[in-house]
Amino acid sequence: MATQFLQKMDNLNISDPKEMMSLAIKWVQETFPNVESVTTETLQCWMEEKPEELIILDIRSAAEFEVSHLPGAILIDPQSDTLQEFLQKQLLPESKNKNIICYCTVGYRASRTAQSVNEFLSSEAGQTPKTSLKVYNAEGGLVKWASERRLMVDKQEHPIHLVHPYNAAWAKLLEPELQAQI
Repeated sequence: MATQFLQKMDNLNISDPKEMMSLAIKWVQETFPNVESVTTETLQCWMEEKPEELIILDIRSAAEFEVSHLPGAILIDPQSDTLQEFLQKQLLPESKNKNIICYCTVGYRASRTAQSVNEFLSSEAGQTPKTSLKVYNAEGGLVKWASERRLMVDKQEHPIHLVHPYNAAWAKLLEPELQAQI
């Protein structure tokens, strides 16, 4: 699916990262129509005004996370079974009115995870304890966040402006000065 999108981008001969980001956001939203997105502006506001009401899940590899991530994010490797385990252990009664924010590089892995979280919360296992969690994909992922020069931190929690772009194809969505070496 992602390969088809990237081929389409090459065929359109688009080189402007902002234009490509806009198309990527639209593609993610069309691919996951039942996943609600939160804008970078709203997410930043929530992080500043009510961080205790957020569970921020970084749906990338450990290598990507080490380069940069959102402050307070919890790494959930999309290639493992840690999400189900995390949900079962962490969604305690005190978590019942929180927003779960999933993000990745551009939103595809995060939306797939958000969809899985919603399915889990709708299942019998997800109903104990009874929760009213809202699950969102961070629109445009870390690429959009970084492009807007919003705060990210590295593995030592120091501010950083670089993003691991996942691979060379997705790096095209980032301005060169924001691309970490991969």
